[in-house]
Amino acid sequence: MRLNINLASQKYETVRAFVSRATVVVIVMAVLTLILPFLAWWNYSSSKSSGAQIRQLQQQIAALQQQKAEAVAVENRPENRDVTDQKNFWNRQIARKAFSWTQLFNDLQRIMPGRAYVISVAPELTADNQLKLTMTIGGEQYTDVSALLKRMEDSRRFQKPVLKSSTVQKDTKPGTPALYKFEIEAIYKPVGVQAVLREGL
Repeated sequence: MRLNINLASQKYETVRAFVSRATVVVIVMAVLTLILPFLAWWNYSSSKSSGAQIRQLQQQIAALQQQKAEAVAVENRPENRDVTDQKNFWNRQIARKAFSWTQLFNDLQRIMPGRAYVISVAPELTADNQLKLTMTIGGEQYTDVSALLKRMEDSRRFQKPVLKSSTVQKDTKPGTPALYKFEIEAIYKPVGVQAVLREGL
């Protein structure tokens, strides 16, 4: 049996396959050579544009802070003290009229633990136009106040809650649970009042 093998044709096929693969590699490298400079330029342009926007915003913030400082300095002048005091007085009067007990109790009901309830609430407008609440809360367990304070901290309406005092009142009747009373102070942020305080007169 004789086998005819053309070694020259096999070498030709091997070289042709190598050339084809090399051509593909060269084309890919050429494309990457064109794309990479474009990507570098685009990244540089984006970074430059973002940096310019950040600098512009910083300048605007600095200008607003300067304007605010100048306005506060004008208000604090001795000749303007009476006008400033009158403005603060009327702002407080408007805020008191805008205060809604219904809204307050609805907001408290949303965050009140199941075994806790409101005994009394005393709102007060602070010198910096913050609405501070002094609340007396009743509950069957001491853990009620912990749950309430946590919910206040997570709420948008109540800020900086502080437990001022706690007492326990035990009933003489057997089987009656003890009554815990907690005094809590917190800053209240109702929508309507805060809008009035921001706008002023």
